[in-house]
Amino acid sequence: MPCHTVFSKPKNEWSMINKGLYWERYGEFKKAIRCLDSALKIEPQNVVANVHKGKSLYGISRFPEALACFDSVLVDDPKNIDALHRRGLCLEKMDRYEEAISSFQLALELDPDYLDSKTYMAVCQSCLGRHDDALKLLDGVLDKDPRNSAALYNKSTVLGRAGRHSESIFYLDEAIAEDSRQSRMCHNKGKCLTAEGKHEEAITWYSEALKHDPKNLDALVAKGWTLDLAGFSTKDVFPWFDKALEIDPKFTDAWLNKGFILDRVGLFKKAVECFQKILEYDPKNVRALYSKGVSMFSLKQYSAAIFFCSEAIRLDPSNVKALCSMVWVLEHNKNYDDALKYCDKALQIDPNYVYAISYKGKLLLSLKRYEQALQCYNKAIKLDPKNQTAIYHKNKVLEQMKGKDQGLRSKT
Repeated sequence: MPCHTVFSKPKNEWSMINKGLYWERYGEFKKAIRCLDSALKIEPQNVVANVHKGKSLYGISRFPEALACFDSVLVDDPKNIDALHRRGLCLEKMDRYEEAISSFQLALELDPDYLDSKTYMAVCQSCLGRHDDALKLLDGVLDKDPRNSAALYNKSTVLGRAGRHSESIFYLDEAIAEDSRQSRMCHNKGKCLTAEGKHEEAITWYSEALKHDPKNLDALVAKGWTLDLAGFSTKDVFPWFDKALEIDPKFTDAWLNKGFILDRVGLFKKAVECFQKILEYDPKNVRALYSKGVSMFSLKQYSAAIFFCSEAIRLDPSNVKALCSMVWVLEHNKNYDDALKYCDKALQIDPNYVYAISYKGKLLLSLKRYEQALQCYNKAIKLDPKNQTAIYHKNKVLEQMKGKDQGLRSKT
């Protein structure tokens, strides 16, 4: 009987490494570590997996384990500058300052202009009482990069330890101002990427914005709703809104976005509570008014829904979203004729508002005014060729028109 050797297909650690890098970009360090551990079971000495596992462990303050990852890299690749620098960061967090300095020095031998290593070597020098040496290092960093906020913060700290308090305050103010500037810049970059649908890249920039300024409310909320757009669960999304609200309980964007998501997932009562929070301090907030109306309709509080949408329109008669919220409420209540009036008001204000054009088509379809409905959907699709809702309902109109024609022919 012939003997056949069966070779199992080798597992590829890179699929798990890529998953780990994905979670790391979103700041989900524990998930990243699990993926990278799976990769390291296949190839224990994989440099990329060890470096990024170390970075993720550092991100959740597990410094001794992170240090072990960087040490593992340096066994096979003693000139890996990233591992040397991050090894120094771990040792600094563990108060092993002399060892940290040695690690930073090795990184600087490879790249004398590695400013991050100079900055954190200065931190270690200062912790050992060598404030003058630390200041020389920090001044060298700031000569090359005057806006280096980490160097500015650490110079403030060292000057404070040296008893030079007025100078310390000056550099602290400079650091805060620079971090605020960089945080705004990163947030704006993230917004542009979100608008382009590049959610992973956007999250990276929002995370960077929050490194510079953890109290950047716009970045906190933007990170939350971008995670939502990327398909993350509410348990991953809501903490970012909640952090913003801890800083400023009246930060409207956080309440609004939380309310929108709660409404979308069917938690209408909680959504109403979010919109009501806004109305308690800003009773004329149009967006909160009509959003509350929509959620109250879903709670079958029809009169209240119409009241809040009407109030929003009264305060801002030209607000097409408020008008279309009333359209939504009336259409769902099968009050098609009145809904059509509000739809027409919205289109008088913005004739190319695709949502209103498409919704008018839906109302006309419900009223069996097929030719007019078809005209609306054709216009909506011309303005937005990828509008799946309009395409779907246009096909429904065509089916109805075909059925109507067949019915007429059968009678003749």
